[in-house]
This record gives sequence, structure tokens and C-alpha cells, in this order.
Amino acid sequence: MAGEYTEIVEGCRRHQRQAQRELYERLAPMAMGVCMRYVRNREEARDLVQDGFVRVFEHIGQLKDAEKTAAWVRSVMVNECLRHFRRQRLPMAETEGGVDAAVWPADPFGSEEIVLALQRIAPQQQVVFNLVAVEEYSYKEAAQKLHCTEVNVRALYSRACAALRAELRVSRNEE
Repeated sequence: MAGEYTEIVEGCRRHQRQAQRELYERLAPMAMGVCMRYVRNREEARDLVQDGFVRVFEHIGQLKDAEKTAAWVRSVMVNECLRHFRRQRLPMAETEGGVDAAVWPADPFGSEEIVLALQRIAPQQQVVFNLVAVEEYSYKEAAQKLHCTEVNVRALYSRACAALRAELRVSRNEE
């Protein structure tokens, strides 16, 4: 659908409420999915989505290609989640030594099952897992976004994978 977002983005740039509502209605479910991976409850995720869309509407003029609107909004939501994480002032654990290789389990799990498991692991691990495994940032890029070392990101990612495997095993055994 060529030009799917062009008119909506132009309307948002002119501060038209209807265009803002249309953009929100189209992209809020995706934004909520992004935020739910970073926080532990729906209320917190809703707040992040709301804050993220405020930023979207404040900075919509910076969007160069209207057809990349969904990807841009996703990026804004990830950054909003990272701001939230930093505001909580949770330290990124300093580590020493090697990092265990993290291998994702072969069993297929549903996305809802994975999101619930993600919400039960340590917040630092949750953020690193999302950046590396879901958002596909390199360890170096994730470290830059989190203002920590690449070694910390690698270690937290390894621990996150182990914690997720354990949580998923527990949830499968409870069934």
C-alpha cells in the first residue's frame, strides 16, 4: 500500500487530532507489544506507550520517510523503555571472567509464554535480552545504549537466556 502513512504523517505534522488518532490506533498495539517486553505489567506498559506517543508527536517532523513510520515508532518505544529503565537507576552488573554460551531452547514456545517468562526475570536481563535477541542490536550497540561495557551486555544476555530457559521449563512443568 504505497503512501499508507504519508497523509497521516503530514496531518500529524500539522497537529491534526484526527491524524494523530489514526496513527495511534494503527500503531498502539505494536507499541504495546514492544513495551510489554520491557516491563512487568500492563499499566506500566500503557504509561510507556502514552509517553512514547507524546515523543512521537513532538518529533514527527524528524521522520524523513513516511513509509518507515512503523519502524520509527517502534524505535521511539524502545528508547522510551530504555529511558524508563535508566530512571529506575538499576545498575548494570559489572562482571569478570568469561561468559557462558547461551543457547536458546529448541522447544517452540508461544509469544505470550515468552513475554510472561521475560517479565519474571531480572529487569537488567530483560532489557538486555530484548535489545540483543528481539531488537537485534549487536552487543556493542546495546552496551552503548545502556552506557555499560560490552562484557556486561554479553554476561547479562547469557544470564537472561539461562533465566528464560528456567522460567519456560517451570511454566511447561506447571501445565
